[in-house]
Amino acid sequence: MTKVRMALTTVLMAMSANPSFLSTCPNSPFVLLEKSTPHGGKFWKAVAHPNGLAMQWGRLNTAGQGRVLDLSRCAQGNPVQEMMNRALAKINEGYGLCSVMP
Repeated sequence: MTKVRMALTTVLMAMSANPSFLSTCPNSPFVLLEKSTPHGGKFWKAVAHPNGLAMQWGRLNTAGQGRVLDLSRCAQGNPVQEMMNRALAKINEGYGLCSVMP
């Protein structure tokens, strides 16, 4: 099991036990990935919030662009599940894990 999957599964289990977990945790769960490219590399970051998933991506050392998915557009209405699905897909595309905060 990958480090991302293990960390976010822990959060999913906490959310099952306490549906308001995201509202009460001191730090929002996030994943930061990077990928080397001939032009200097790129990043992908996602942060799970009680109201949805905030994503940011772009070239390294730039602000990049962002998008927020509301709960209705997240897998199973769960921003952590959506974040895990997208992060694992990015890892399969060659991105490497920089940081994960469950």
